[in-house]
Amino acid sequence: MAMAAAAPFKVGMKEIYLPNFTVCLKHTPSQPPTSASFLVPLWFSKLDLRDYLHNVYSLAIGPTIRSYVQQSRIRQGQVKDPARPQYKRWHRPRATKRMTVELERPFVWPAEPEDFKPWNKEENKMADQEQSAMQERLGGTKDALTIPTERRVKMREQAKALLEGRERWRPGGGRGVEGIGMFSR
Repeated sequence: MAMAAAAPFKVGMKEIYLPNFTVCLKHTPSQPPTSASFLVPLWFSKLDLRDYLHNVYSLAIGPTIRSYVQQSRIRQGQVKDPARPQYKRWHRPRATKRMTVELERPFVWPAEPEDFKPWNKEENKMADQEQSAMQERLGGTKDALTIPTERRVKMREQAKALLEGRERWRPGGGRGVEGIGMFSR
């Protein structure tokens, strides 16, 4: 692997071979072409970003690096289960950290292509449709709590037998055929 050009600053001692973080370059048309904005992990420092850009991309950056931690808005309820919001329970989603660096050479984003044929947009769309059709056939998109009709009927019969006293409930480590418990007659 080729070594990066000599840095005009003292390079950090952190050796990163396979990073377990993501640095995302954001498209910011409102900024001048000599500045670049990145989304970085919360623990990332200015020196980490400078070393990362120098060692990975051999990118010469100016002396200015600005960082900003953007707090998320406070939200009500839990994000995990939108079907059952928990009212009067507030939480703040995870914050994001943005860093803006000053580049020595301007970077201009390429124009958006008008012809998407080289990227096989139609073929990808057909593949997505085929995959969703296969998931429907296999039942992968159904709710995990959906119970098949025949199993519901068997569970209803077992519950009725329990209530009438024809069978006795025995909870145990071994599950019955229906997976709800064992019955003894």
